[in-house]
Amino acid sequence: MTDYEFIINLGGHDLFTDSNRRQVLDKNRIAQCQREYRLPAKEFVDLLDELNRYHRSGNQQSLWKKIEKEYLNLGNLIIK
Repeated sequence: MTDYEFIINLGGHDLFTDSNRRQVLDKNRIAQCQREYRLPAKEFVDLLDELNRYHRSGNQQSLWKKIEKEYLNLGNLIIK
């Protein structure tokens, strides 16, 4: 069992992280589904840095699209 901690809400998506396993849980509140991703160490740190820098930006939809494209993509998806 992983220990996720809530980090941010971006446009209907709640993001949680488990830093020990470098995993991200994306809970989509609109579609009522969730997905887990495991990122390489550098990408995990880059994602957290990106969120830390830009989470207060006025255009959160643009930030979400960037995060989804660069980090939360099919290549990092955990398939169960």
